[in-house]
Amino acid sequence: MLLVCDSGSTKADWCLVDKDNNRKEFSTCGMNPYNITQEAICQEIESVLVSNINPKDVTTLKFYGAGCSADAKKKEIKDIFSLYFTNASIDIQHDLLGAARALCKKEKGLCAILGTGSNSCLYDGIDVTENIPALGYVLCDEGAGTNIGKLILRNYLRHLLPSELEKEFAQLHPGEESDFLNKLYKGSVPNYFLASFAKFVIDRKDNEYCHNIIKECFVSFFENQVLLYSNYISYKINVVGSVGFLCQDIFKEVALNYGQEVGKFVKAPLNDLVDFHFYLD
Repeated sequence: MLLVCDSGSTKADWCLVDKDNNRKEFSTCGMNPYNITQEAICQEIESVLVSNINPKDVTTLKFYGAGCSADAKKKEIKDIFSLYFTNASIDIQHDLLGAARALCKKEKGLCAILGTGSNSCLYDGIDVTENIPALGYVLCDEGAGTNIGKLILRNYLRHLLPSELEKEFAQLHPGEESDFLNKLYKGSVPNYFLASFAKFVIDRKDNEYCHNIIKECFVSFFENQVLLYSNYISYKINVVGSVGFLCQDIFKEVALNYGQEVGKFVKAPLNDLVDFHFYLD
């Protein structure tokens, strides 16, 4: 049986597939090796995975994870899985390759992740050939939930929002400036705290002010990632992630301004990844 996983930092989506393409899906916590201990991964496998499947039935495990670009981190995850999936061939890859395979299958393309964070790459139909370093939410994350959340929170705290939006924001997110700053600078997950405010903007994307914030973030994504790729204009750009999927109309508007052809939008890559391995691998 084939087991495929798409893991972010907070959530991992799994799908078990038998030879007749019957699928069983379930979720665990994210298994980013930079964010979670080996003991916690083992505990999650024993409490969630083992209750959903028999690990000995798995013959192939394809795991795509945030934080799994370095060989040392791939080995760390593989060593843990090897303790449980004793009959399986185990392949650990970065989530960026997973996004590219989900979006483009075996065709070349320019691929983007636009969710809580952002990343991008050129893909030749087999592997990632170019990648502008993502660098995370402090330095970058252009076009992502953290980027949108940062702008709306900053503008709210500086009283730059239109009065009606400021009133709505205050009702949904009550608190003093110090409350927000304490959570941002002293909290354990500041990136997810920032990204939580993106929903306010995306839910109101037809409002001109919110539309322009999203557009500003997508322009930044193009300027700081897309335009840095060699011969980028010869590729279609394909997008995976909730922010890109929910705001694809604005993304297409920005792409058109740069003369960039747009391809596929996928909210979550798991089913497309399963298709890739079941039908094409």
